[in-house]
Amino acid sequence: MIVIMPQVGMTMVEGTINEWKVQEGDKVRKGDIIMEYSTEKLTNEIEAPVSGTIHLLAEEEDDVPCGGAVAEITED
Repeated sequence: MIVIMPQVGMTMVEGTINEWKVQEGDKVRKGDIIMEYSTEKLTNEIEAPVSGTIHLLAEEEDDVPCGGAVAEITED
Protein backbone atom coordinates (compact mmCIF):
# COMPACT_ATOMS: atom_id res chain seq x y z
CA MET A 1 0.00 0.00 0.00
CA ILE A 2 1.31 3.44 -0.94
CA VAL A 3 1.26 6.08 1.81
CA ILE A 4 0.57 9.54 0.40
CA MET A 5 0.97 13.10 1.61
CA PRO A 6 -2.56 14.07 2.66
CA GLN A 7 -4.27 17.33 1.82
CA VAL A 8 -5.52 18.72 5.13
CA GLY A 9 -6.82 22.04 3.88
CA MET A 10 -8.33 23.50 0.74
CA THR A 11 -5.23 25.59 0.05
CA MET A 12 -2.58 22.98 0.95
CA VAL A 13 -0.46 22.03 -2.06
CA GLU A 14 2.49 20.30 -0.36
CA GLY A 15 3.86 19.17 2.97
CA THR A 16 7.40 19.05 4.31
CA ILE A 17 8.61 15.86 5.98
CA ASN A 18 9.94 16.91 9.38
CA GLU A 19 10.85 13.52 10.82
CA TRP A 20 10.47 9.85 10.06
CA LYS A 21 9.47 7.96 13.21
CA VAL A 22 10.54 4.68 11.56
CA GLN A 23 13.56 3.42 9.62
CA GLU A 24 13.69 1.81 6.17
CA GLY A 25 12.65 -1.84 6.47
CA ASP A 26 11.01 -1.53 9.89
CA LYS A 27 7.94 -3.57 10.71
CA VAL A 28 4.97 -1.32 11.44
CA ARG A 29 1.48 -2.00 12.72
CA LYS A 30 -1.68 -0.31 11.55
CA GLY A 31 -2.07 2.91 13.54
CA ASP A 32 1.64 3.37 14.35
CA ILE A 33 2.88 6.94 13.86
CA ILE A 34 5.34 6.73 10.98
CA MET A 35 6.02 10.36 10.05
CA GLU A 36 5.65 13.99 11.12
CA TYR A 37 5.08 16.65 8.47
CA SER A 38 4.35 20.35 8.39
CA THR A 39 2.48 22.81 6.20
CA GLU A 40 2.35 26.59 6.25
CA LYS A 41 -0.15 26.43 9.11
CA LEU A 42 0.31 23.22 11.11
CA THR A 43 2.34 20.18 12.05
CA ASN A 44 0.68 16.78 11.84
CA GLU A 45 1.46 13.06 11.88
CA ILE A 46 0.73 10.20 9.52
CA GLU A 47 -0.24 6.76 10.82
CA ALA A 48 0.43 3.47 9.09
CA PRO A 49 -2.78 2.52 7.25
CA VAL A 50 -1.85 -1.21 7.31
CA SER A 51 0.62 -3.50 9.05
CA GLY A 52 3.75 -4.64 7.22
CA THR A 53 7.28 -3.59 6.24
CA ILE A 54 7.88 0.07 5.42
CA HIS A 55 9.91 1.35 2.49
CA LEU A 56 10.64 5.08 2.54
CA LEU A 57 10.16 6.90 -0.77
CA ALA A 58 11.00 10.42 0.46
CA GLU A 59 13.53 11.88 2.88
CA GLU A 60 13.34 14.24 5.83
CA GLU A 61 13.08 17.88 4.71
CA ASP A 62 11.61 16.86 1.31
CA ASP A 63 8.64 18.91 0.11
CA VAL A 64 6.06 16.43 -1.19
CA PRO A 65 2.96 17.50 -3.16
CA CYS A 66 -0.44 16.48 -1.80
CA GLY A 67 -1.21 13.03 -3.13
CA GLY A 68 2.49 12.32 -3.65
CA ALA A 69 3.96 9.04 -2.40
CA VAL A 70 6.04 9.22 0.79
CA ALA A 71 6.31 5.51 1.62
CA GLU A 72 5.15 2.04 0.69
CA ILE A 73 4.08 -0.62 3.16
CA THR A 74 4.27 -4.21 1.95
CA GLU A 75 1.91 -6.40 3.90
CA ASP A 76 3.41 -9.55 5.42
